[in-house]
Amino acid sequence: MARKRITKKDPQEELSKFLNHEPNHQGQHKLSNQLPSLQKERRRSLLIRLGSIIAFCAVMIAFLGYYVSPLADVSTVKVSGADDLSAKNLVESAQIKASEKVVDVLQKQKTISKKLSQLYPEVQSVSFSLEDFNTVAFKVQERGIIGYIKDGTSYRKILTDGRLGTKRLTWSEIDHDKPLFIGYSKKVSLKKNLKIFNSFPDYFKKQVKMLSGNTRRKTQIIMVMKDGNVIIGNTATIKSKVKYYNSIKQDLTTSSVVDLEVGAFTRPLTSAEKKAYGLS
Repeated sequence: MARKRITKKDPQEELSKFLNHEPNHQGQHKLSNQLPSLQKERRRSLLIRLGSIIAFCAVMIAFLGYYVSPLADVSTVKVSGADDLSAKNLVESAQIKASEKVVDVLQKQKTISKKLSQLYPEVQSVSFSLEDFNTVAFKVQERGIIGYIKDGTSYRKILTDGRLGTKRLTWSEIDHDKPLFIGYSKKVSLKKNLKIFNSFPDYFKKQVKMLSGNTRRKTQIIMVMKDGNVIIGNTATIKSKVKYYNSIKQDLTTSSVVDLEVGAFTRPLTSAEKKAYGLS
């Protein structure tokens, strides 16, 4: 049997590799240089966190001091944007009281806006802002106006959502650039004619002075124009025919009826018709 070869090593020689090993002074030097920078960065980070905590506490103390003071109570409510609505009624409906905290009122902004929109058709939305610590600025965004409807001896706004305004207006209070809807009742659908009117091009809508519900047939629509002419049409086809009006009226020499119900023809208005449509 062959004997294993044993290699002898000198222990002194092996130990000398470790005993004579010189430390890496360059690495130690780099590490010692980094330690002060690391300590400085940690100190800076700690100061920033401490400063943030102190600032937050100061703000909270100031806020709590303001909240419990009389300065936080609502002293005045300023209302703007509600031209035809009573500012007093709006504030009362919003249930904003002088003893209430300003912060609480601002937090209820969405709830109050929704409530007032339901109570007043004219109100689209309400936004609040704070002035002079305890004055609430109450800004109303009103809905747009399509026109006005005659209601007895007064007039009411027809709003962009089809609802009628709450306030009754006099003749001098309405915007005469907007069309007037007269002769509409439960039997004559205002909603249907509003939909037709809204489908017209803007350039044509600006020329309409009045829409009359006093028609011979439910399918008939009558429009009095600002230039003194009267258009009669069919509710099913009038939308596609109004585009011819501008070219038709150029050939007219007097106030006329432009009949677009079946085909298209014109004739001068009679004295009785002028009186009936308020053109005389």
